[in-house]
Amino acid sequence: MCCWIEICRKGNSNRRSSLSLLPHFIVRYVRVLSLFPFIPLRTLYQRGWAVRDIIAGVTVGLIVVPQGMSYAKVAGLPVQHGLYSAYIGAIFYCFMGTSKDLTIGPTAVISLVTGELVADLAGKMTPPEVAAMSCLIVGVFTMLLGVLRLGIILDFFPTTVLVGYTTGAAATIVIQQIPKWLGVPGINNRAPVYNIIITMFQAIKTLSWLDLVFGLVAMFILVSIGLAVDRWGRGRFSIQLIKISRFFFVTVLATALSYAVNKDAPLDSKGQRIFRLSILKTVPSGLPPPAAGSLPADLVSEVAPKLAAIALATILEHIAIGKAFARRNRYQIDSNQELLTLGLANVTASFFGAYAVTGSFSRSAVKFQCGVKTPFAGFITGALVLLAIFFLTPLFFYIPDAALSAVIMVAVSTLISPPSVFYQFFKINLWDFLSSQVALWVTIFVSVETGIAAGVGFSLIVLLFRVARPNFHVLRQLKDRPDVFIDASVDRTLDTVPAPHGILVFRIEESTTFPNTETFKTWVVDEAYKYTRFGGKVKSATERQWSDDLEIHIRGLRKIAHGAESNITDDDLPRLRAVVLDFSAVNNIDSTGLQGLFDLREILKDYAG
Repeated sequence: MCCWIEICRKGNSNRRSSLSLLPHFIVRYVRVLSLFPFIPLRTLYQRGWAVRDIIAGVTVGLIVVPQGMSYAKVAGLPVQHGLYSAYIGAIFYCFMGTSKDLTIGPTAVISLVTGELVADLAGKMTPPEVAAMSCLIVGVFTMLLGVLRLGIILDFFPTTVLVGYTTGAAATIVIQQIPKWLGVPGINNRAPVYNIIITMFQAIKTLSWLDLVFGLVAMFILVSIGLAVDRWGRGRFSIQLIKISRFFFVTVLATALSYAVNKDAPLDSKGQRIFRLSILKTVPSGLPPPAAGSLPADLVSEVAPKLAAIALATILEHIAIGKAFARRNRYQIDSNQELLTLGLANVTASFFGAYAVTGSFSRSAVKFQCGVKTPFAGFITGALVLLAIFFLTPLFFYIPDAALSAVIMVAVSTLISPPSVFYQFFKINLWDFLSSQVALWVTIFVSVETGIAAGVGFSLIVLLFRVARPNFHVLRQLKDRPDVFIDASVDRTLDTVPAPHGILVFRIEESTTFPNTETFKTWVVDEAYKYTRFGGKVKSATERQWSDDLEIHIRGLRKIAHGAESNITDDDLPRLRAVVLDFSAVNNIDSTGLQGLFDLREILKDYAG
């Protein structure tokens, strides 16, 4: 764990022994203080950390300004709302966050789902109202999970599904930005992916060549810098900074060129300037007045799936990124504290024009590369974004849409997992690979929330199937160690012999619960039919039921076990003497499982006589 958190926790542990001696209101006060790691940080902060924190904060600030505006366009919001989300998230996290590397703000996936919600509610709520409403509800939900310590529910979302839907969402964003990047006007980028592609090719003749040039040049510079630094700048932080800051410099360069092209733009009959390429135009400066978000009651059922998707994506993305950097730097984060922090950040942000914020992988990676020491870097980032909101918005007027689309496409491309990742899933486990593919393709062709639901639903079905159909094994004795029984199929090099005549030893590799009880009982009985003879009372013809086909069933099982040509009869097999169940892998038995074991005992007693 990073050193300042480690010292905090040591201090907390020393206080625990004396908490019982303090009045209750003081105990509660100490517990409240533990929610704000920055308080002890004030006295523990070392002067040598400041340089790294400032470098990290400024660098992330230079990235998040163009990214925030870009992601706001993905969300279908005016660009200033991306800046509102960026400064509030960055500043808030530095007070309550438990990761030095994590930075929160607008992200690609959340922007995409928010944009879908904005499109669904068009004509019913304005985009800023949708942003505030979704941010507030997501914040309250996330905060409740943190307060109630329900971070355990995140364990039901497999990594493969996270990779699949993130890749699908990033690919969707890239496809949505292609028309703007190429300068093709009049394309509805909220339409399904296949519609965007078809209509773009149909309207390709109407593209703006100037927009096309700006988009291609911006893309070429961004990609070239990235490739060049990756090849010649590994291990050199000063050169890595060029790649890290490329979005800012390309945006500045494109804006300057756009101004040069448009400063003498002609006027139409109404005196309005006819710009030669598509630009952002006016971006309001300053902060909006605080306003609470609300959701009309008649829209609850309509927006619930999208809000659930935003909440789940917000939580999963944040915790996954936080844990990834914690593992990399060998410290721990408190998942419940992170949920509480994320929830409070979103609730607060909802009053100030922001939309839902979460942890950003790309900007957190930048903080890590800058050698950040504490979450204080987030305060520097937020201050820089506020500076841009108050004093630099007039300069945003001439930012070209094509260049901004190039920034979006390159930024989100890092979220697209290469085929090698999915091939690795395939080699490890076929079902993991399939769950990632379900999440990926459903996200691309349907929607993000449906992709998440489909991926998680598929994984849960697979999990339930594994519980309902666990592995069963017949154990054999080691030849040199008669007291040791093993599954010979695991290691065929070991010399084993069958258990003594009439004794069967079985192992189940799962808890004995209601989904698998009947399967386990049937399997054990069938194994007894295969390898032992009937020793019970033979029923007369009048005592048999009309549906009694046990003898036919047993003959079929023995042919499978001993070969179709064999004529095994009861006289060739030993009488069943005992059945031993190895429950070393069983950690739970429910009522159905226990009743199933009683039923199994009675069936075997009747069979053995």
